[in-house]
Amino acid sequence: MGDSPTLPSFPTYASLTQTSAWATTAQPIAGDETSVDLTLPRYTEGSILGVGGMGKVLLARDERIGRDVAVKELRSERTLAPEERARFLREARVQGQLEHPSIVPVYDIDRRPDGTTFFTMRRVMGKTLHAILEELRAGDATAKQRFTQHELLSAFATVCLAVDYAHTRGVIHRDLKPANLMLGDFGEVYVLDWGLARLVNVSQIAEEPEGRLSTPGEIMGTPLYMAPEQMNDPEVGPEADVYSLGAILFELLTLVLLRDPRAPFVPGDARPSVRTPDRAIAPELETICVKATAADPTMRYPSARALQQAVVRYLEGDRELERRRELAAAHARTAKTALARADLEDADGEAERGTAMRELAKALAFNPAPEHVALLGEVMTTPPKIIPPTVREQLREQTERIIHTYAHYSGPAMLAWFLFVPVLFAIGIRSWWDVFYIAFPAAAASATAFYAASRRHIGYGLQIAVMIFMLLGAIAISRVFGPLIMMPTLVASYAIVLQAHPSHWFRQLALLVAALALTVPTVLELLDVIPRSYAFDAGRWIVLPQMIALPQAGTIGLLFAANLSMTVIPCMFIAKMRADLSNVQARQLVQAWHFRRLGDELMKAAA
Repeated sequence: MGDSPTLPSFPTYASLTQTSAWATTAQPIAGDETSVDLTLPRYTEGSILGVGGMGKVLLARDERIGRDVAVKELRSERTLAPEERARFLREARVQGQLEHPSIVPVYDIDRRPDGTTFFTMRRVMGKTLHAILEELRAGDATAKQRFTQHELLSAFATVCLAVDYAHTRGVIHRDLKPANLMLGDFGEVYVLDWGLARLVNVSQIAEEPEGRLSTPGEIMGTPLYMAPEQMNDPEVGPEADVYSLGAILFELLTLVLLRDPRAPFVPGDARPSVRTPDRAIAPELETICVKATAADPTMRYPSARALQQAVVRYLEGDRELERRRELAAAHARTAKTALARADLEDADGEAERGTAMRELAKALAFNPAPEHVALLGEVMTTPPKIIPPTVREQLREQTERIIHTYAHYSGPAMLAWFLFVPVLFAIGIRSWWDVFYIAFPAAAASATAFYAASRRHIGYGLQIAVMIFMLLGAIAISRVFGPLIMMPTLVASYAIVLQAHPSHWFRQLALLVAALALTVPTVLELLDVIPRSYAFDAGRWIVLPQMIALPQAGTIGLLFAANLSMTVIPCMFIAKMRADLSNVQARQLVQAWHFRRLGDELMKAAA
């Protein structure tokens, strides 16, 4: 009404009371008077709360009741205008007959001796929605904390019901806007200023008999909030108020006017996702705004109550979402507590981590928020200080498989030594005892390896026995070319293979035994405990074989075949181990990729 180019109104009395000290505190009730003097003037007028185009609003004291009231009076020069007087009186009568908690009740209509007309109504305290939105637009921290979106939407739903009530009584407000809506200090919600109300059902509301108070082409209302059809003809129905409510809802959500003040008659885009994408308004609310402000009245909500129900449905979902957030946060806290307990020495780490995972799963189910996804990532990537029994059992099974692989490798590898026996015969054998020293540990190692491979569980005793027999055989081979030719390659290749063993202490033992296998025969020769395999003469290194002769072709063939086999066979074993490890790594990387994708999708869902 205040922005109407044809009919300016006086300021909304509720908003004007904010400038007075009377609006800051509720007054105590005085009930100790024992009599009422009806001869005294009823109202004692106080300060002016506001002045407008048609009249002014004053603060007054109702001496008979003992309460403060707001007095709205028509300016003396306008009292003589029948049409304005009729409109003023009709506002009082319409507002007085709309008995609803969100419509300020009218107490009295009267005329002073000087001829000025006035009516009194409840004195209400609070802030208009317009003032609240201005504070929010200015970034006021107190306003942001006090007037949350949920709070404002709840008040808006109450406004919709008050407007719907008026519609059932045949009254169309025609000037709904934030300045005409007030939120009280104690949860009250009021729809103010019914001065431009239209009556569509005279039987419901007793109207003044002055006749039609608006004409086609006359703009009655506030262009920034009025329905398109109201701009052409003020004789509108409930759909016009629904449009205004939709415009108010849009501004409430976005803090932006639906229409551009520089072009108030141009329709505005009611999609918050387009107008204010940074505010991330829920799609459900956007749908409500678009439908309520449709240009075609038949495409809007059929009633203000239908609009209210749509908002309430969202609020109920919003409350459910808030409840889910609370539950998710509670489960996440329990998960963090369980994770902390899992690292304590006297705690059941597996059970505590199980509790943490279970609680975290519940938190993600209720609300896949980024912080819960991050916590899941922390749990998944941080191993427990104490390996759980289930994981230990899985590690044991994997270790068994690796040890069986060793056993399957060792048996054929030792049998391969016997393939060189015909070559030794061809070259010429000098000492059959040396052949026995090689053949016996090789046969014992091969038999032990095959026996171990046939067992479900291979103990460390069998593993150590195979290792000792193989290295004893390697020491015996030192009698062929000495401890520094061919034998170091054999020992080194076998020791390298043993370094893939799962057990740390076994790897250290294998390294020690391999070092002894190279050291012992060399030291024994240097101490002349056994015949020496090497001699040096004028810069020449002479090999003195103890077991075989050294014909040129046979010797080179034997060295080539032996070194080739000691290169190929260990590489085959290491290649198989590497292939198994690569498969495990690939599975882990795929699982990590899946987890990252899951985290990304949960992050998107949470946003």
